Amino acid sequence: MSSHTLVLRWLHGADLVGIPAPLTSSLMLIPVLYAALNFGAAGAIATTSWATALFVLHWLVVHYSQITSAHLWIELVSMAVLAASGVIVGQSVDVERLGRRRTEVALAIADLAEARYRGLFENQPSPVVVTDDGDVVVELNTAARELLGTDAQGRLLEASLGVTKSDLLARGTPIAVRSSIGLMRHYMPSAHHIDVPGGTGLAQIVLADVSEEYQRREDQRAFTGRILEVQEEERLRLSRELHDDPLQQLTFLTRMLDEIAEDPALAPQLLGPVRDGLLISESASTALRGLIHGLRPPVLDDLGLVPALRQLTETVRLRGHLMIALRVRGPAARLPADLELTAYRVAQEALNNVVKHAKAQRGTVTVTFGTHLAISVRDDGQGMTKADEEHGLGLTGIRERIDRAGGTMSIRSRPGKGTVVGVSLPSEVSTRPTSSSAWP
Repeated sequence: MSSHTLVLRWLHGADLVGIPAPLTSSLMLIPVLYAALNFGAAGAIATTSWATALFVLHWLVVHYSQITSAHLWIELVSMAVLAASGVIVGQSVDVERLGRRRTEVALAIADLAEARYRGLFENQPSPVVVTDDGDVVVELNTAARELLGTDAQGRLLEASLGVTKSDLLARGTPIAVRSSIGLMRHYMPSAHHIDVPGGTGLAQIVLADVSEEYQRREDQRAFTGRILEVQEEERLRLSRELHDDPLQQLTFLTRMLDEIAEDPALAPQLLGPVRDGLLISESASTALRGLIHGLRPPVLDDLGLVPALRQLTETVRLRGHLMIALRVRGPAARLPADLELTAYRVAQEALNNVVKHAKAQRGTVTVTFGTHLAISVRDDGQGMTKADEEHGLGLTGIRERIDRAGGTMSIRSRPGKGTVVGVSLPSEVSTRPTSSSAWP
């Protein structure tokens, strides 16, 4: 005996023509589930509606006279279960399809983004190198492969560029790179660190070709250097000629006028003019010595940088009415002549700016000897504006000399708070000792 018959008997129902009452509606589960699996919830609802319409038509036309309340309730429950099953299965299918569709869209977007990135990466005219945390090259674009060769991928960055990633991140100057065909070019590197999910970090290094700009800069530096050399040669020639001829004649004239003034046989009415001439001669000699020292101080060539700076600060103190101090740090030693001259001119130009423009009361010149020669000129004046820092003629001259020597310069200034001009020059300490008799 079937379970359907037991339910009918419990509800006081009966089978219809020997067929269990809910069998007809149960058979409708097959097309409903098929529609749900293939067309989702919408298909399940449509098929359930179609099955319900057939069921109602069947009972109204064929078995209308035999319908009992028990049959009706069983069939209604069966149809409700049928509809719920179709909707649940259809919604599950819809959810799965929606997730799959979203995944497909996301993959399509990712493929498009990858294609765009790959196009931009490969068609970038500048060489682009990607490295991992171990400084190993993991990817190169077309320009980078043409520059470094295809075998650069998988090697250390230093083997290809001659510098490490950390050096590039802190570097602000061009690097020289020899291409795979042996051509030397100069590139300005810009490195950017990229955090990748999973803890692996990548660095993208873009090499901007600045070879032409670098060559123009080198030509300008050589031209400026030659101008400075000619200028210094002319200053040296003038200082020697002024010292050897006019100064010696003024010195002789001063001594002769002094002897005449001390001669008892000199007529009283001539004593005044002779002493006036003596004062004029002494004043002219002093002015000429100052001019000679400004052109090229002999003490710089004879005794070195520190004695020359000590003489310079003393001159500035007397002429500029400025309390100026010289501080020397580290063991003072003789340096190459061109480096000493560059350092002296830098300090001279900086002090001239202090005297002419700073309106300062005090100043300090600090010289530090070490692996680099550092010079700092500090004042308590009115400070400088950005325009003064960029276009001041005195500072332009300092920059040209520092650039030629391969050094660096920094300026710290605030209105009303004074100015600090700092210069660092690469030094190669000479074995010539500095004379201890040059300063107290």
